[in-house]
Amino acid sequence: MIPIGANLSLEPRLRRPLPKGKGAGIRFPIPVCAPVLRGNEEKYVRKCIREGWVSSLSPMVRLFEKKFARKIGAARAVSCSSGTAALHLALKAAGVGPGDEVVIPAFAMIAVANAVTYCGAKPVLVDCDSSTWNLDAESLPARMSARTRAVIAVHTYGRPADLTRLAGLCRKRRVRLIEDAAEALGGGFRGRALGTFGDAGVFSFYANKVMTTGEGGMVVTDNSSMAERARFLRDFAFGKERHFWHAEIGYNYRMSGLQAAVGLAQLERLNRLQLARDRNARIYRAALEGIPGLRLPLPCQGHSNWVFGTVVEPEFGISRDALRWFLARNGIETRGFFIPIHRQPAYRRMFTGEHYPVSEFLGNNGLYFPSSSALTRKEIGYICATIKRARNLR
Repeated sequence: MIPIGANLSLEPRLRRPLPKGKGAGIRFPIPVCAPVLRGNEEKYVRKCIREGWVSSLSPMVRLFEKKFARKIGAARAVSCSSGTAALHLALKAAGVGPGDEVVIPAFAMIAVANAVTYCGAKPVLVDCDSSTWNLDAESLPARMSARTRAVIAVHTYGRPADLTRLAGLCRKRRVRLIEDAAEALGGGFRGRALGTFGDAGVFSFYANKVMTTGEGGMVVTDNSSMAERARFLRDFAFGKERHFWHAEIGYNYRMSGLQAAVGLAQLERLNRLQLARDRNARIYRAALEGIPGLRLPLPCQGHSNWVFGTVVEPEFGISRDALRWFLARNGIETRGFFIPIHRQPAYRRMFTGEHYPVSEFLGNNGLYFPSSSALTRKEIGYICATIKRARNLR
């Protein structure tokens, strides 16, 4: 049961349940996501250490960039220290700067707005579509202006954004389209990998992503000038004339050889890791479909199934937060959906008086369940059974 007096607005505390019978063979607690490091990760890291190539100058870094670009069908890839750094570099390479506006979804991880702000530009918000949870392309034109320099298409929770409409509109308005595919590695749209449709695409290799380097990110583009610019800024903007000569302010956004070594091993197993996420989604959908008050994501071709989320509606009988507490008391970790950008304390003043009802509803009522590629059918079965038991709390 949920502890009396529990503040449901806070993150619930996980505890290891002591189930009898049904819990046998399940690893408790069940984390919301855990990396799967069962390939050549240790072998390649040991090689880096043995040869002394652990910094960003390691041959592993360039090899990882080359193989990643080839894997997703991009001409060029620039590795960096995080997905946020990748997004910042992509925007800078696209020429975004002070006085510019960049249109982004209101329902997104705060890193999207931060990267725009790092450039000195202003994020302009658009509500999301209630069925796809992605930026509402129909509402986009009204939010663009003469100062719009770029649009960021976020593939939220791995679901492809409406790239046909977004790309067409950006071409017509002559603004850059940046794909935030941080949550969408392995996903596709009309036969191409997500991240390869815009002027640039960005990926994250944080530990909870389909593949990981611990921390890390990648910018991909077919534009040689943008790739060169991103690489230049990533490396402190070192001048070619002489060492320690900097005509511009650059960044230390470099990936280490150790991270690239892990990335190479993960890339070798990307297809298998992705298939496991697809399997997770199928099992969740089969078990939870039809439960009153659980609005599951619509099936979608090209979805990377990074996580499996749901919106808890009144018909379910208890709130999203009460469900999260109940699952945590039974050893199951979850995450609430993103808090919309305009409701974040860091941005509240910038967006005073603005309201995005769909984003707000999702932020208040959405959550996603454990989604690791290492999840077993038994563990997902236990999670789904516990979700169904939660309805008895009414």
